[in-house]
Amino acid sequence: IIYQYAQKRHAEDTALGEICGERGGIPDVSGDWFDSWVPPDLQEEGIVVVSQSIGGILSVSAQQFGDAEGTLEPDGSLHVAFDGGALRGHAVIDEQLGVAVRLEFENGAVWTRRDAERVSRLPCREPCTAPGSDCAAELDPDIDLLVTEEGWGLSSANWLIRRSRWSLDFLMAALTAAHVDMRLFGDQDAIILHVMNRQALRAAAVVDDLESLTTDPLDRHAAVVPQFELNSYDALNALTMDCDMFVEGDLLITFPQCKDAEGCNDVFRLAADYAKSAQEPADPHAGAWWLRREDRPRWPGYSLHSSAAIRVFGPRPVIREIFLREQEMRPQKG
Repeated sequence: IIYQYAQKRHAEDTALGEICGERGGIPDVSGDWFDSWVPPDLQEEGIVVVSQSIGGILSVSAQQFGDAEGTLEPDGSLHVAFDGGALRGHAVIDEQLGVAVRLEFENGAVWTRRDAERVSRLPCREPCTAPGSDCAAELDPDIDLLVTEEGWGLSSANWLIRRSRWSLDFLMAALTAAHVDMRLFGDQDAIILHVMNRQALRAAAVVDDLESLTTDPLDRHAAVVPQFELNSYDALNALTMDCDMFVEGDLLITFPQCKDAEGCNDVFRLAADYAKSAQEPADPHAGAWWLRREDRPRWPGYSLHSSAAIRVFGPRPVIREIFLREQEMRPQKG
Protein backbone atom coordinates (compact mmCIF):
# COMPACT_ATOMS: atom_id res chain seq x y z
CA ILE A 1 0.00 0.00 0.00
CA ILE A 2 2.79 2.40 0.92
CA TYR A 3 4.77 1.78 -2.26
CA GLN A 4 1.67 2.14 -4.40
CA TYR A 5 0.35 5.41 -3.00
CA ALA A 6 3.32 7.24 -1.50
CA GLN A 7 5.52 7.25 -4.60
CA LYS A 8 7.04 10.45 -5.88
CA ARG A 9 5.07 11.50 -8.97
CA HIS A 10 6.79 12.41 -12.23
CA ALA A 11 5.35 14.15 -15.28
CA GLU A 12 6.18 11.21 -17.54
CA ASP A 13 4.03 8.83 -15.45
CA THR A 14 1.02 9.57 -17.67
CA ALA A 15 2.77 7.91 -20.65
CA LEU A 16 3.24 4.56 -18.89
CA GLY A 17 1.34 1.40 -19.80
CA GLU A 18 -1.22 -0.27 -17.54
CA ILE A 19 -0.34 -2.74 -14.79
CA CYS A 20 0.13 -6.31 -16.06
CA GLY A 21 -3.05 -8.24 -15.22
CA GLU A 22 -4.95 -5.06 -14.45
CA ARG A 23 -7.91 -5.98 -16.65
CA GLY A 24 -8.02 -9.59 -15.53
CA GLY A 25 -7.75 -10.85 -19.12
CA ILE A 26 -10.72 -8.74 -20.26
CA PRO A 27 -10.22 -6.88 -23.59
CA ASP A 28 -10.01 -3.09 -23.66
CA VAL A 29 -13.03 -1.48 -25.34
CA SER A 30 -12.83 1.96 -23.75
CA GLY A 31 -12.72 4.91 -26.14
CA ASP A 32 -14.65 6.49 -29.03
CA TRP A 33 -16.53 4.42 -31.63
CA PHE A 34 -18.27 5.07 -34.96
CA ASP A 35 -21.78 3.58 -35.19
CA SER A 36 -22.61 1.87 -38.52
CA TRP A 37 -26.28 2.81 -38.13
CA VAL A 38 -25.45 6.54 -38.18
CA PRO A 39 -25.31 8.16 -41.69
CA PRO A 40 -21.75 8.91 -42.93
CA ASP A 41 -22.22 12.70 -42.76
CA LEU A 42 -23.30 12.48 -39.08
CA GLN A 43 -20.62 10.09 -37.81
CA GLU A 44 -18.86 12.69 -35.65
CA GLU A 45 -22.13 13.79 -34.03
CA GLY A 46 -23.02 10.15 -33.40
CA ILE A 47 -19.77 9.11 -31.72
CA VAL A 48 -20.30 6.38 -29.11
CA VAL A 49 -18.22 6.87 -25.95
CA VAL A 50 -17.42 3.71 -23.96
CA SER A 51 -15.93 3.79 -20.45
CA GLN A 52 -14.66 0.56 -18.92
CA SER A 53 -13.99 -0.12 -15.26
CA ILE A 54 -12.45 -3.08 -13.43
CA GLY A 55 -14.33 -6.33 -13.96
CA GLY A 56 -15.51 -5.40 -17.46
CA ILE A 57 -18.27 -3.03 -16.32
CA LEU A 58 -19.18 -0.70 -19.19
CA SER A 59 -20.81 2.73 -19.37
CA VAL A 60 -21.90 3.71 -22.87
CA SER A 61 -23.29 7.00 -24.17
CA ALA A 62 -24.19 8.48 -27.56
CA GLN A 63 -26.51 11.16 -28.89
CA GLN A 64 -28.65 8.64 -30.80
CA PHE A 65 -29.53 6.38 -27.84
CA GLY A 66 -28.56 8.20 -24.63
CA ASP A 67 -26.87 6.29 -21.80
CA ALA A 68 -26.54 2.53 -21.41
CA GLU A 69 -24.78 0.06 -19.11
CA GLY A 70 -23.16 -3.23 -20.00
CA THR A 71 -20.66 -5.97 -19.26
CA LEU A 72 -17.71 -7.44 -21.14
CA GLU A 73 -16.38 -10.97 -20.59
CA PRO A 74 -12.77 -12.21 -21.03
CA ASP A 75 -13.80 -14.01 -24.23
CA GLY A 76 -14.94 -10.69 -25.73
CA SER A 77 -18.68 -11.31 -25.43
CA LEU A 78 -20.74 -8.18 -24.78
CA HIS A 79 -24.08 -7.48 -23.15
CA VAL A 80 -25.38 -3.90 -23.28
CA ALA A 81 -28.72 -2.80 -21.79
CA PHE A 82 -30.23 0.07 -23.80
CA ASP A 83 -33.52 1.80 -22.99
CA GLY A 84 -35.23 -0.13 -25.77
CA GLY A 85 -33.88 -3.52 -24.66
CA ALA A 86 -30.63 -5.47 -24.21
CA LEU A 87 -28.28 -6.52 -27.01
CA ARG A 88 -25.56 -9.13 -27.14
CA GLY A 89 -22.43 -8.85 -29.23
CA HIS A 90 -18.72 -9.52 -29.30
CA ALA A 91 -15.46 -7.56 -29.51
CA VAL A 92 -13.09 -8.16 -32.41
CA ILE A 93 -9.49 -7.85 -31.20
CA ASP A 94 -6.52 -6.69 -33.27
CA GLU A 95 -3.75 -8.87 -31.82
CA GLN A 96 -1.03 -6.57 -33.14
CA LEU A 97 -2.44 -3.45 -31.51
CA GLY A 98 -3.63 -5.27 -28.41
CA VAL A 99 -7.06 -3.56 -28.33
CA ALA A 100 -10.59 -4.20 -29.62
CA VAL A 101 -11.09 -2.48 -33.00
CA ARG A 102 -14.68 -3.51 -33.74
CA LEU A 103 -17.82 -4.31 -31.72
CA GLU A 104 -20.40 -6.40 -33.57
CA PHE A 105 -23.96 -6.73 -32.24
CA GLU A 106 -26.67 -9.33 -32.87
CA ASN A 107 -28.95 -6.76 -34.55
CA GLY A 108 -26.37 -6.07 -37.26
CA ALA A 109 -24.94 -2.86 -35.78
CA VAL A 110 -21.14 -2.56 -35.96
CA TRP A 111 -19.11 -0.07 -33.95
CA THR A 112 -15.64 0.71 -35.31
CA ARG A 113 -12.98 2.18 -33.07
CA ARG A 114 -11.99 5.70 -33.98
CA ASP A 115 -8.22 6.03 -34.49
CA ALA A 116 -7.26 2.54 -33.27
CA GLU A 117 -3.55 3.11 -34.02
CA ARG A 118 -3.40 6.04 -31.64
CA VAL A 119 -4.89 4.13 -28.72
CA SER A 120 -2.83 0.97 -29.19
CA ARG A 121 -1.78 -0.40 -25.85
CA LEU A 122 1.65 0.32 -24.38
CA PRO A 123 3.58 -2.65 -22.96
CA CYS A 124 2.21 -3.50 -19.51
CA ARG A 125 4.25 -2.91 -16.37
CA GLU A 126 4.92 -5.46 -13.65
CA PRO A 127 3.49 -4.30 -10.29
CA CYS A 128 5.98 -2.53 -8.04
CA THR A 129 5.45 -3.38 -4.38
CA ALA A 130 8.90 -3.11 -2.77
CA PRO A 131 12.31 -1.60 -3.58
CA GLY A 132 14.61 -3.73 -5.68
CA SER A 133 16.39 -4.08 -8.98
CA ASP A 134 13.12 -4.42 -10.89
CA CYS A 135 11.38 -1.58 -9.05
CA ALA A 136 12.59 1.97 -9.47
CA ALA A 137 9.84 3.50 -7.33
CA GLU A 138 10.95 6.37 -5.13
CA LEU A 139 8.94 7.21 -2.03
CA ASP A 140 7.94 10.84 -1.60
CA PRO A 141 9.59 12.05 1.63
CA ASP A 142 6.82 14.64 2.09
CA ILE A 143 3.94 12.12 2.29
CA ASP A 144 3.38 11.22 5.94
CA LEU A 145 -0.29 10.21 6.10
CA LEU A 146 -2.33 7.73 4.01
CA VAL A 147 -6.05 8.10 4.71
CA THR A 148 -9.23 6.83 3.04
CA GLU A 149 -12.34 8.69 1.89
CA GLU A 150 -15.79 7.10 1.97
CA GLY A 151 -17.96 9.57 0.07
CA TRP A 152 -18.82 11.81 3.00
CA GLY A 153 -15.39 12.82 4.29
CA LEU A 154 -11.97 11.52 5.24
CA SER A 155 -12.18 8.46 7.47
CA SER A 156 -10.80 8.27 10.99
CA ALA A 157 -11.25 4.48 11.22
CA ASN A 158 -7.93 3.15 9.87
CA TRP A 159 -5.01 5.08 8.46
CA LEU A 160 -1.23 4.80 8.06
CA ILE A 161 1.06 7.48 9.43
CA ARG A 162 4.84 7.78 9.13
CA ARG A 163 7.07 8.73 12.02
CA SER A 164 8.06 12.33 11.34
CA ARG A 165 7.98 15.82 12.81
CA TRP A 166 4.88 16.66 10.77
CA SER A 167 3.10 13.53 12.03
CA LEU A 168 3.76 14.38 15.68
CA ASP A 169 2.49 17.93 15.18
CA PHE A 170 -0.57 16.68 13.28
CA LEU A 171 -1.52 14.11 15.93
CA MET A 172 -1.14 16.63 18.73
CA ALA A 173 -3.18 19.27 16.88
CA ALA A 174 -5.93 16.83 15.83
CA LEU A 175 -6.31 15.26 19.29
CA THR A 176 -6.33 18.68 20.94
CA ALA A 177 -9.03 19.89 18.54
CA ALA A 178 -11.20 16.81 19.10
CA HIS A 179 -10.84 16.43 22.86
CA VAL A 180 -9.93 19.88 24.25
CA ASP A 181 -10.66 22.85 21.98
CA MET A 182 -13.78 21.61 20.18
CA ARG A 183 -15.26 18.74 22.18
CA LEU A 184 -18.23 18.40 19.86
CA PHE A 185 -15.76 17.40 17.16
CA GLY A 186 -15.02 13.75 16.53
CA ASP A 187 -11.69 12.36 15.38
CA GLN A 188 -12.94 12.43 11.78
CA ASP A 189 -13.77 16.15 11.99
CA ALA A 190 -10.36 16.88 13.49
CA ILE A 191 -8.55 15.06 10.67
CA ILE A 192 -10.53 17.00 8.04
CA LEU A 193 -9.86 20.28 9.87
CA HIS A 194 -6.11 19.81 9.93
CA VAL A 195 -5.43 18.27 6.51
CA MET A 196 -8.01 20.05 4.39
CA ASN A 197 -10.20 22.82 5.84
CA ARG A 198 -7.54 25.38 6.65
CA GLN A 199 -5.99 25.20 3.19
CA ALA A 200 -9.42 25.40 1.55
CA LEU A 201 -10.46 28.43 3.59
CA ARG A 202 -7.12 30.13 2.98
CA ALA A 203 -7.50 29.63 -0.79
CA ALA A 204 -11.12 30.84 -0.78
CA ALA A 205 -10.11 34.00 1.12
CA VAL A 206 -7.85 35.08 -1.76
CA VAL A 207 -10.67 35.62 -4.26
CA ASP A 208 -8.45 37.23 -6.91
CA ASP A 209 -5.95 34.35 -6.98
CA LEU A 210 -7.29 31.85 -9.55
CA GLU A 211 -4.35 29.51 -9.01
CA SER A 212 -5.11 29.11 -5.28
CA LEU A 213 -8.75 28.28 -6.06
CA THR A 214 -7.76 25.46 -8.44
CA THR A 215 -5.07 23.97 -6.16
CA ASP A 216 -5.85 20.74 -4.30
CA PRO A 217 -6.75 21.80 -0.73
CA LEU A 218 -5.42 18.55 0.75
CA ASP A 219 -2.29 19.04 2.83
CA ARG A 220 0.87 18.16 0.90
CA HIS A 221 1.80 15.66 3.62
CA ALA A 222 -1.39 13.60 3.19
CA ALA A 223 -2.57 11.31 0.39
CA VAL A 224 -6.07 9.88 -0.06
CA VAL A 225 -6.09 6.16 -0.96
CA PRO A 226 -9.06 4.02 -2.07
CA GLN A 227 -11.32 3.01 0.79
CA PHE A 228 -10.81 -0.75 0.32
CA GLU A 229 -7.06 -0.47 0.87
CA LEU A 230 -7.42 0.24 4.60
CA ASN A 231 -11.09 0.43 5.45
CA SER A 232 -13.33 -2.10 3.67
CA TYR A 233 -16.83 -2.36 5.17
CA ASP A 234 -18.76 -5.50 5.96
CA ALA A 235 -21.09 -6.37 3.07
CA LEU A 236 -24.27 -5.13 4.80
CA ASN A 237 -22.91 -1.66 5.56
CA ALA A 238 -21.19 -1.47 2.17
CA LEU A 239 -24.60 -2.03 0.58
CA THR A 240 -26.53 0.50 2.67
CA MET A 241 -23.75 3.12 2.55
CA ASP A 242 -22.83 2.49 -1.11
CA CYS A 243 -19.10 1.97 -0.57
CA ASP A 244 -16.40 -0.72 -0.82
CA MET A 245 -17.10 -4.09 0.79
CA PHE A 246 -14.52 -6.51 2.11
CA VAL A 247 -13.28 -9.12 -0.37
CA GLU A 248 -10.65 -11.82 0.01
CA GLY A 249 -7.22 -10.23 -0.21
CA ASP A 250 -8.17 -6.96 1.53
CA LEU A 251 -6.03 -5.99 4.52
CA LEU A 252 -8.72 -4.89 6.99
CA ILE A 253 -12.47 -4.91 7.57
CA THR A 254 -14.48 -2.26 9.44
CA PHE A 255 -17.88 -2.76 11.11
CA PRO A 256 -19.18 0.83 11.30
CA GLN A 257 -22.52 0.00 12.98
CA CYS A 258 -21.03 -2.14 15.76
CA LYS A 259 -21.29 0.23 18.70
CA ASP A 260 -21.44 -2.55 21.31
CA ALA A 261 -19.49 -5.79 21.14
CA GLU A 262 -22.34 -7.99 22.39
CA GLY A 263 -24.51 -7.33 19.34
CA CYS A 264 -21.65 -8.05 16.91
CA ASN A 265 -19.78 -10.92 18.54
CA ASP A 266 -20.91 -13.36 15.84
CA VAL A 267 -19.37 -11.32 13.02
CA PHE A 268 -16.26 -10.57 15.11
CA ARG A 269 -15.74 -14.30 15.72
CA LEU A 270 -16.24 -15.12 12.05
CA ALA A 271 -13.78 -12.42 10.95
CA ALA A 272 -11.23 -13.69 13.50
CA ASP A 273 -11.67 -17.28 12.29
CA TYR A 274 -11.13 -16.13 8.72
CA ALA A 275 -7.95 -14.22 9.67
CA LYS A 276 -6.52 -17.21 11.54
CA SER A 277 -7.28 -19.78 8.84
CA ALA A 278 -6.61 -17.76 5.69
CA GLN A 279 -4.02 -19.46 3.48
CA GLU A 280 -1.14 -17.61 1.89
CA PRO A 281 -2.46 -16.31 -1.47
CA ALA A 282 -1.09 -18.03 -4.55
CA ASP A 283 -0.84 -14.69 -6.34
CA PRO A 284 1.76 -12.37 -4.72
CA HIS A 285 -0.42 -9.42 -5.75
CA ALA A 286 -3.64 -10.76 -4.19
CA GLY A 287 -5.61 -7.83 -2.82
CA ALA A 288 -4.32 -5.38 -5.42
CA TRP A 289 -7.00 -3.10 -6.87
CA TRP A 290 -6.74 -4.58 -10.36
CA LEU A 291 -7.51 -8.07 -9.01
CA ARG A 292 -10.42 -7.21 -6.67
CA ARG A 293 -13.67 -9.05 -7.41
CA GLU A 294 -16.83 -8.98 -5.31
CA ASP A 295 -17.39 -12.73 -5.67
CA ARG A 296 -18.42 -15.42 -3.24
CA PRO A 297 -15.34 -16.14 -1.08
CA ARG A 298 -13.35 -19.35 -1.51
CA TRP A 299 -12.77 -19.64 2.25
CA PRO A 300 -14.11 -23.05 3.46
CA GLY A 301 -15.69 -21.41 6.51
CA TYR A 302 -18.11 -19.39 4.38
CA SER A 303 -21.72 -20.56 4.23
CA LEU A 304 -24.78 -19.04 2.61
CA HIS A 305 -26.75 -20.42 5.58
CA SER A 306 -24.78 -18.27 8.07
CA SER A 307 -26.14 -14.76 8.67
CA ALA A 308 -22.74 -13.67 10.02
CA ALA A 309 -20.95 -14.94 6.90
CA ILE A 310 -23.39 -13.16 4.60
CA ARG A 311 -23.07 -9.94 6.57
CA VAL A 312 -19.27 -10.04 6.36
CA PHE A 313 -18.70 -11.42 2.85
CA GLY A 314 -21.99 -10.97 1.00
CA PRO A 315 -21.90 -11.28 -1.94
CA ARG A 316 -23.66 -7.99 -2.55
CA PRO A 317 -26.58 -9.36 -4.69
CA VAL A 318 -27.45 -11.88 -1.96
CA ILE A 319 -27.37 -9.37 0.87
CA ARG A 320 -29.30 -6.85 -1.24
CA GLU A 321 -32.08 -9.38 -1.76
CA ILE A 322 -32.23 -10.17 1.98
CA PHE A 323 -32.17 -6.48 2.91
CA LEU A 324 -35.01 -5.59 0.52
CA ARG A 325 -37.07 -8.57 1.70
CA GLU A 326 -36.70 -7.47 5.33
CA GLN A 327 -37.64 -3.90 4.39
CA GLU A 328 -40.85 -5.17 2.77
CA MET A 329 -41.73 -7.26 5.82
CA ARG A 330 -41.47 -4.33 8.24
CA PRO A 331 -44.85 -2.93 9.33
CA GLN A 332 -45.76 0.29 7.57
CA LYS A 333 -46.10 3.40 9.73
CA GLY A 334 -49.48 5.10 9.84
